[in-house]
Amino acid sequence: MNKDKALFRLEREKLLLTGEIPRLFMKYALPGVAGLLFLGIQSVIDGIVLGRFVGANALASVNLVLPCYSLISAFAIVMGIGGQTLVSISLGRGDKQEANNALRSVFVFLLGMSVVVSLVIFLSAGKIASFLGANEVLLPDAVHYIRALVPFFPLLCAMFFGDYIIKAMGHPLYATSVMGMTVVLNIVLDLVFVAVLGWGVMGAGLATGIAFTMGACFNVPRLFSRHEVVAVQRGRYDRRLVWNAFYNGSSEGMSELSVAITVFLFNITMMRYLGESGVAAFTAINYILFIGTTVFLGISDGIIPIIGYNYGARQQERIKSILKLAARTNSLIGIGLFLLLLLFGEQVIGLFFKDHGSEAFEIASRGVSIYCFAFLLCGLNILASSYFTAIGNAKISIIISALRGLVFVGIGILVLPAVFGIDAIWYDVPIAEICTLSVSFWLVRRSLFNNRSN
Repeated sequence: MNKDKALFRLEREKLLLTGEIPRLFMKYALPGVAGLLFLGIQSVIDGIVLGRFVGANALASVNLVLPCYSLISAFAIVMGIGGQTLVSISLGRGDKQEANNALRSVFVFLLGMSVVVSLVIFLSAGKIASFLGANEVLLPDAVHYIRALVPFFPLLCAMFFGDYIIKAMGHPLYATSVMGMTVVLNIVLDLVFVAVLGWGVMGAGLATGIAFTMGACFNVPRLFSRHEVVAVQRGRYDRRLVWNAFYNGSSEGMSELSVAITVFLFNITMMRYLGESGVAAFTAINYILFIGTTVFLGISDGIIPIIGYNYGARQQERIKSILKLAARTNSLIGIGLFLLLLLFGEQVIGLFFKDHGSEAFEIASRGVSIYCFAFLLCGLNILASSYFTAIGNAKISIIISALRGLVFVGIGILVLPAVFGIDAIWYDVPIAEICTLSVSFWLVRRSLFNNRSN
C-alpha cells in the first residue's frame, strides 16, 4: 500500500514537469480561480447583507477597518506563498527534506506570530479604528467588527497557509473544496447573524471568524498527514527558511499591504471631501474590485507551483508556455469584467444600497464607470508579480506590487483630487495600472531572456 502511494506521489510530481501545459493549467489554475472567486463572492455578499440590512454606515465602518484585516491577511499570504514557493522549488529539485523543513519552519512561525499580532490588535481596537479614520458615527461599529473577528485571526492564518501548501502538494481540488465550503458557511452565518438575529457588524465579523475556523479544521490536519509528499512533523525548524519564505512571499504580502494602504488613503480622502457617504460609495466599488482581482489572483497564484517545479528543473520553455496561456486568460477575463461594469455598473452598485436615491449610491454610480478601466490591465500586472515570486525573485515581485498598489496609487490620491476635484480620484487606479504595466512587461521579458541565456 505504501509503495503504491509512493508511486502515486512520484507520478504527480512528474506531471508538473512533463504534463501538457493546458492540462496543468486546468488542474492548478482553475481550482485556484474557483477558490479565490468563492472568497470574493463571500466578501461581496458580506457587503450586500450589511448594506441592505444594517445600512450605508455599516459598510463604511467595515471598510474603515479593512486595512487591519488586510494586515493580518498580508502576513498569512506572505508566509503561505513563500512556503509554497520553497516547497515547490525544493520538490522540483528532488530535495524532499528541505521541503519538509520549509513547511515546519513556516507553519510554526506563522502560528506564533499571528497569536501575538491578534492580541495586540484586540487590545488596541478603539485606537486603531480612530487612527484609520473612524469618526464618532462610525467608531462603535468599527470597534465591534475588530473585536468580533480578531480572536479568529490565528485560525484564519492557518486556513490560508494550508490552502497554499495543499496546492503545492498536488491537491488543488481539495483546497478549492475546503475554500468553497468555508465561503458557503460564511454566507449562511452572515444571513443568520445579521439578517435574522440583527447582530449588525459584530455578526458579520463572527460569521467570518467561525467559517474560517471550520476551514482550518480541514486544512491543518492535511499538513500532518503521513501519506503526503511533505508533512510538518518530518521537518526541522530552520530560521533561515523562515526568512527565505518571508522574502519569497513578500511581493504578495506587499500587494495585500498596498491594498490596505490604498484603502486607508481613499477612506481618508473620501471622509475629508464627502463624509460617510463618500466612504460608503468607495466601499461598494472596492467590493467589486475585490471580486474581480480574486479571479486574476486565482489564475496567477494557481500556476506558482507549476512554474516553481519547472524553474527548479530548468524547464524554461514550459515556463514561457504557461505564462502565455495565463496572460491570454487574464486579458479575456479583464475585458469581460470591464464591459460588464461599463454597461451595467449602476445595476451592480445598486445591490449594495437599499436607498438608490442616496448620496452614497450616486457617488458610487459615477465612480464605477471610470474605475472599471483598471480591469483591462491589472490581471497582467498581478501575473507578472506572481511569476517572479514563483522563480524566487521576490525583489522584482515586490517592485511590481509596490508600484501598482502603493507608489502610483498614492501619488494619484494626493494629486488628482487636489488639482481636478474629488471625482478625478476614480481615475487613480486605472492610471496606476497603465504605468505599472509598462514596467512589469519590460521586467518579465528581460527575465525570460536572461534565463534562456543561462
